[in-house]
Amino acid sequence: MAPGGHFTPTDCKATQKLAIIIPYRDRQKHLLNFLNHFIPVLKRQKLEFTIYVIEQGDNETFNRGLLLNVGFTEALKQDSYDCFILHDVDTYLLNDKNIYRCGDKPLHLAVAVEKYGFRLPYTTYYGAITAFNRKHYEMINGFPNVYFGWGGEDDDQGIRLHTKGLNFVRRSPQIARYASAKHNRDPTNPDGKDRFGLLRSAAKRMAYDGLNSLIYNVTSIELKKLYTLITITVDRNLLEKVSIVIFVLALNQNPKH
Repeated sequence: MAPGGHFTPTDCKATQKLAIIIPYRDRQKHLLNFLNHFIPVLKRQKLEFTIYVIEQGDNETFNRGLLLNVGFTEALKQDSYDCFILHDVDTYLLNDKNIYRCGDKPLHLAVAVEKYGFRLPYTTYYGAITAFNRKHYEMINGFPNVYFGWGGEDDDQGIRLHTKGLNFVRRSPQIARYASAKHNRDPTNPDGKDRFGLLRSAAKRMAYDGLNSLIYNVTSIELKKLYTLITITVDRNLLEKVSIVIFVLALNQNPKH
């Protein structure tokens, strides 16, 4: 395995090049446990992949959606990827038959997760682990950037997909099974107070809240033994101001909305 978390199988030619994007903050033990479990699975699946860990290095409330957008953006600066796997650090694959590969539709991988009793917590749940090709991720403008705190960003993205006529597909719960790492709730990631109000405007915000309004500062890029660590900071006030400006411009271009 090359520095930075890149692996290419030597006994076959992989059909896709994967970027594994992990949003992260201050959970080194969980990260190493996860990678020691996860990397052998990816190797057994004969995949070519690079693992990117995107760490929010400031004191601002955690923003998972923004970190995933950063991972997508920064990974494409490094290489041309066919498939993007967006993966939480506390969810462990239990079945090697759940192949990490993109198809012609977005894929929800974490169908049967231990902490939810190995069933979906609700029918429109798209959390924890998803797979996108580049075209579809850009079509929906990525994740929203405005969900600071826990919850909402996955449901928002589900609305974006529906608005664009796309839908996630899922594998069977017998195949797409995951264990859950046990840990205390991150104090920097409280419930998002605005998440329900934001969800009501998800379809309208899609045009101006996402990849095209992404603002962040890269403080460091480190090639670790098992992954590439990209540490960023976020200026929440600036980000929200830019989103408002883009929203006003969108209204002026399309007054009906």
